[in-house]
Amino acid sequence: MSRPSVKKSLSICFAGFLLFPAIISSPVFAEGNSAPAASEAGKALYIDKCAHCHGVEGAGDGSAADNLVPRPRDFTSGLYKIRSTESGNLPTDQDLFEVISNGMPGSSMPAWEGLLNEDERWSLVAQIKTYFEGFEGALPRVIDLSGKVPYSEESIAKGKEFYAQLGCVECHGVLGRGDGTSAPDLTDEWGFRTWPANMEHSWNYRGGSTTEDIFKRFIGGIAGSPMPAFVSSFRVGLTDAEAERIIALEDKDEMTEEEEAEYTELEEKAYEYEDLMLRIEEGDEITPEEQKKLDVAMKPIFEKSWHLANYVKSLGSEGRPPAAVGDKVLRSQYRLGELPGLNDAAWGEIEDTSYFPLVGQVIIEPRQFNPSLDSVTAKSFYNDNEVAFLFSWDDRTRTLPQQNDETGETVEDAIAIQFPVKVPTSPLDPKPYFIWGDRRLPVYLWHWKVSEANRITEMNAKGIGKVSVQASQNQIETEAVYEDGRYRLWTKRALRTDDKNDLKFEPGVFIPIAFSAWDGSNGDVNTKRAISSWYTFVLDPVPSNRRFVYPPVVALISVGVLFGLRGSVRRRESANST
Repeated sequence: MSRPSVKKSLSICFAGFLLFPAIISSPVFAEGNSAPAASEAGKALYIDKCAHCHGVEGAGDGSAADNLVPRPRDFTSGLYKIRSTESGNLPTDQDLFEVISNGMPGSSMPAWEGLLNEDERWSLVAQIKTYFEGFEGALPRVIDLSGKVPYSEESIAKGKEFYAQLGCVECHGVLGRGDGTSAPDLTDEWGFRTWPANMEHSWNYRGGSTTEDIFKRFIGGIAGSPMPAFVSSFRVGLTDAEAERIIALEDKDEMTEEEEAEYTELEEKAYEYEDLMLRIEEGDEITPEEQKKLDVAMKPIFEKSWHLANYVKSLGSEGRPPAAVGDKVLRSQYRLGELPGLNDAAWGEIEDTSYFPLVGQVIIEPRQFNPSLDSVTAKSFYNDNEVAFLFSWDDRTRTLPQQNDETGETVEDAIAIQFPVKVPTSPLDPKPYFIWGDRRLPVYLWHWKVSEANRITEMNAKGIGKVSVQASQNQIETEAVYEDGRYRLWTKRALRTDDKNDLKFEPGVFIPIAFSAWDGSNGDVNTKRAISSWYTFVLDPVPSNRRFVYPPVVALISVGVLFGLRGSVRRRESANST
């Protein structure tokens, strides 16, 4: 990948970005374990475990490559996304070993730590390095983490400001869900479509989700992807005020002589530091005095990058939420009176949101090997007559019905909530086939699509290809909204209906529930979708009115006992006195 020259990056900076190779206070070269010499055993292991995706010669053109998103790494290019090294540097051997060991979450690259022993994984590192001659004699410079800014509310607030100033919202969206206006048009170095990270789903961060890991992505960039090594919209060597001033001068239609002189002075100051970075990028040595001068200029930029890393860290959870099993099952809470609507604050009373993981449907053609939808979450309330659900799922794009360029099929965003028609009466009873039932055990479906956002279609299915729309629709109340990369779907239905093909909701009964979800922008249609297995939800038993009766009764009894005891004591004292 040819990186922009520093002169070009200066012009880019005028538009609000700064791309440059990371500079640290002094060269810090890679330390730690090193790969052994390449061996025939390592090559054989690579052919057996890796070539199917990465290709026999490491060019990322294996037999499975065309079906994978993102595509497998082309080792011959020397471009590696996940590194602990500066922009333009190769990864360390330890970097390669950790990617092999831990995999790349959210992609088809598995973690090999539990499948291959340590020596085998190191032999793969050695083999991978043979595909790019630049590794020979390379001394990659690692990113300096010594100036870490502690994680705090103050740092997070500053990072949030930089997130907006740097234009991160253009790709990652206002709330970091990967739904920015530029997101649908992003491609990688090889012209393949790529998506920005959903920062709330930190368990899918490739290369780790610690503040240090995130900081490395800012300083080193993600080679081959649209994510540059950018850390500030301010020019190196200029104060914030000077950077704002030079931009303000550029925005003028005409400058006075004094302003022209001021602009030239500021421009020359910025170019001085740009020239220093260009020399380092080209491998030239700079004097200790020049390095010290550059260190001083870079310090505030690194500090801002730590604030930004802390903010991004704050957007994600500590790990993937536990699935809705055991004590995490979806529990519909009883509520007196009217059930809350889509935007009712009452939903906030339910602290635990039930989490349902999704995976690609790969059993029946057409299959979805690269699902873009990660999960569905749900909350529920019910009263004496109705049950209401609030379902949510993240989708980077709102895709209305459109024709898929490759298949010619009409695609759009949609979701189906699946229940059995007949609820199993015991844990040992069989459930319907999880992909839309079978002839013997049919399923009851609520089907929603974005083109009819305020309508649920009730359906029954006796198999993936045997789906029918119910003749009698029970007027399920529905409201949906798409906002900041997330769909929220509210539904409300009567607990019981007269239709024998409907599910009857009964308090205290554990009911299987499953999901299918379609992302139109990902080409999802028909069986090409994300799905879940069966999970469980239950309408919590109605609280008994006795809980309101027992306390006063107990209190009255207690008072009666006390009066009885006092009377007994007084009679005894009176008898003794006589």
